[in-house]
Amino acid sequence: MGLLNAQFPQGWALLIGVALVLSGCRSLQVPIGALVAPAEPSLALLKPPLTVTWRRDAEAAPGLAFETGRILFVTNRKGDIHALELPEGRRRGVLDVGRDLMGQPVVHQTLLLVPVPLEEGAVIGYDLYQRRIVWRHLGEGVEAGLWQAGMLVYVADRRGQVYALEGVTGQVRWQQSPETIGLEGVRSRPVIAQGVLIVADKRGRIVGLDTAHGSLRWQQAGAGPVYADLLPVGDRVLVSTTRGRLLAIAAQTGALLWTQTWPDTSVHLTTPAVVGNQAYVAGGDGSVCAIDLKTGKRLWSWQGPAAIVAAPVAVPELELLYVGDLDGTLYALDLHNGAVRWKLEDLGDVLHLTRTASGLVVLCRPRHIYLLQSTHETLAASP
Repeated sequence: MGLLNAQFPQGWALLIGVALVLSGCRSLQVPIGALVAPAEPSLALLKPPLTVTWRRDAEAAPGLAFETGRILFVTNRKGDIHALELPEGRRRGVLDVGRDLMGQPVVHQTLLLVPVPLEEGAVIGYDLYQRRIVWRHLGEGVEAGLWQAGMLVYVADRRGQVYALEGVTGQVRWQQSPETIGLEGVRSRPVIAQGVLIVADKRGRIVGLDTAHGSLRWQQAGAGPVYADLLPVGDRVLVSTTRGRLLAIAAQTGALLWTQTWPDTSVHLTTPAVVGNQAYVAGGDGSVCAIDLKTGKRLWSWQGPAAIVAAPVAVPELELLYVGDLDGTLYALDLHNGAVRWKLEDLGDVLHLTRTASGLVVLCRPRHIYLLQSTHETLAASP
């Protein structure tokens, strides 16, 4: 089931794979060495004010962005992955997988591993240096992002099946059926915490699996559908729901450590940002809250004028938290009390924020990719 799915004849499987991944006859290729992280990785300090250094066209509403080496990968809602070389934003091509990409790809050595939401799409491995597909795993479509650990990549599909693939070959190491582990559709990226693979589904059910064999370690009913990516923090994992609840679950046992509930239980919460003993989470009601990681106590809250769907980005060196809303405004909030220290307006609906070595990447509707940099002298901080 790695290179070709056994339920399809070889010729059909190849044709399906080509149709899925090269439907636009476009591809991307990065320079040799561009994926290698520097010996001493750093992140831009992002001291405000920030200004727009460049803007690129994502060709559709952007989804998410992540940095590997000098390359920034950006997905969009029509199934493209754009590669831009930082800091200049030079285009390195576009890979078309044919449909809205919902989950985050990962880079494994020289391969870009992509979760494909199409039926019988599942996961592809694309060589970024050779500009070709080297393996495909066919199966149920995958809406959730991928999680990489060592030589394996962990996948949860839209039917609730969870499996581990070898990153280099796409061969299945193990898989667990929805009937065995009790999951339905999964939208949130699985994570590993304390050696346990933790997966949450769209009903709110959360399970812990053994990473070596996929056996069920524990299960938790949860407190509402989970769409935002989980966040592992030490001995626990933070779970944001679409019902105005933030949960802390013990990674080893699945025990519910605490729940923080919003007054409006229809609020969709983002994946939190964490600094020290505090978690910072934003919501579709425009709120941003600081939560004590140990107790779940709310420490402060800030109310903005518009919905927030992008996970906040913390800059602990400056004691700042960047948040962007659907009114097109980017805010820098004080980590200690939520006071607004700076803002930038008229960007477009902010969908995603990523801190990189070159600056703050902001993805906005209708179709823009921005790189924002500090007007102060460039400084670096360890990630």
